[in-house]
Amino acid sequence: EMIIVIVLIAIIGSFAIPKFTNMSYKANILTLKSQLALIQNGIINQKRKNILLSNIQEIISLDDATQNSSGEKLFDKVIDFMIISTDNSKKESAKWAKLSNNSYIFYIQNDKSVLFSFEDGKFLCKSEAELCKEIE
Repeated sequence: EMIIVIVLIAIIGSFAIPKFTNMSYKANILTLKSQLALIQNGIINQKRKNILLSNIQEIISLDDATQNSSGEKLFDKVIDFMIISTDNSKKESAKWAKLSNNSYIFYIQNDKSVLFSFEDGKFLCKSEAELCKEIE
């Protein structure tokens, strides 16, 4: 009887673990989509604000955070919402890291991440097309 119980628990566990992993992936994708929308809207609002104030200065950078550092505010020049960075060695799920002055990475899970670049006033996905399409 005990063996049957153990086998049943193992069978149920084998179905539950992949579902949990998939749930975590989807939750991180939703986090990315919502933060991405905030960032893109923040850039647009900053451009509009500059136009209304007759300020011809373009947005050069999104923040003053240090590259590859943990615990710094990202995108604070365009959004009021606080997004805290991680570094490239930690690769914390559902967190952003700053790679260079205008490029960032979002870690979905340990083995999956999305690259972004701020170019010509736009925040663009630079990963493979399939992944970029998934987060649009």
